[in-house]
Amino acid sequence: MRRVTGAVALAALWVALFGEVSVANVVAGLVVGAVLVVAFPHRRAPVAHRIAPWGVVRLLARLAVDLVASSTQVALAVLRPTPARLRTAVVRVRLASDSELVHTIVADLITLTPGTLTLDVRRDPADCFVHALGADPDAVRASVQDLERRVLRAVIPGPAAPDADARSGTPGVDR
Repeated sequence: MRRVTGAVALAALWVALFGEVSVANVVAGLVVGAVLVVAFPHRRAPVAHRIAPWGVVRLLARLAVDLVASSTQVALAVLRPTPARLRTAVVRVRLASDSELVHTIVADLITLTPGTLTLDVRRDPADCFVHALGADPDAVRASVQDLERRVLRAVIPGPAAPDADARSGTPGVDR
């Protein structure tokens, strides 16, 4: 059932992108959707996460404050440049979590913040490489680690979920 729903959703997207509802577009969309669903089967994430609503609210509130502060710092660097404000660094930050979802959220929030950019996230060991404008490397490390703690309060990794491949008996097949 999941495959049929996925193929129909992809067909709807196909028709929407072409901007014309016709038999040919619908059939072509269904064929492309079916091929994609079979070629790239859905796999369940090995780790289940729980969302803590109050943690999400706190994360978003702090993110809003950080966005205003960093936007102000970048504006000052542009309007009144000094060597200290224009100094850049690539900083390696060790992440505490093993969750790829947490790593992705942290990396996205870093890149969303003006003056910082996630260059790379590595899994083993869990490292995040951040390019920062006008910041001390130790301050960047502390800020990213604090961000990760806030994300972990909002998105709580749980115990490993049963693997979909093990349930179906065939690798990559979700029944």
